[in-house]
Amino acid sequence: MKVRLSITALLMMPLVVRANPVAIDGQSLIAFCIVAFWALVIESGIVTLALVPCGALIVPLFGTLVIANLGIFLFAFLPLSRRVSLWLLEPGVVLADALLIKLVASCGFLQGSNFVGTSWPRALVASLLGNAASYFVGLIGSQTPWIVHETGMLD
Repeated sequence: MKVRLSITALLMMPLVVRANPVAIDGQSLIAFCIVAFWALVIESGIVTLALVPCGALIVPLFGTLVIANLGIFLFAFLPLSRRVSLWLLEPGVVLADALLIKLVASCGFLQGSNFVGTSWPRALVASLLGNAASYFVGLIGSQTPWIVHETGMLD
């Protein structure tokens, strides 16, 4: 009985919790930039940690991934976020990011002496983990306490 009650409560959660991690309004532009920066750093850090066992160089790889993820965010995610459903956009970004990880890892200046290569499954899992962490950082960060939000059904 407890399990069924817990599952029902979890399934009802979207009805009471409201957040949009890709919405930018004028009064929270600085907060958005801070949240986007940390989401970018965390995503790049997770992907870097996933590629370290392959023999990649940590600092150059991290810096390159920050720049590459910034490009995906500015030139793919933000322009498409108003036109495409988030349910379609996120998997597309994960696939684009996996392709980018594979391309970045193939650059010679990012490879250590014991580099063994990056497989497609590793790139896809690294992209999935990094983008999931980035999404949840944005989701948590969009709950800014200094801005009055609608409280949904709890009014």
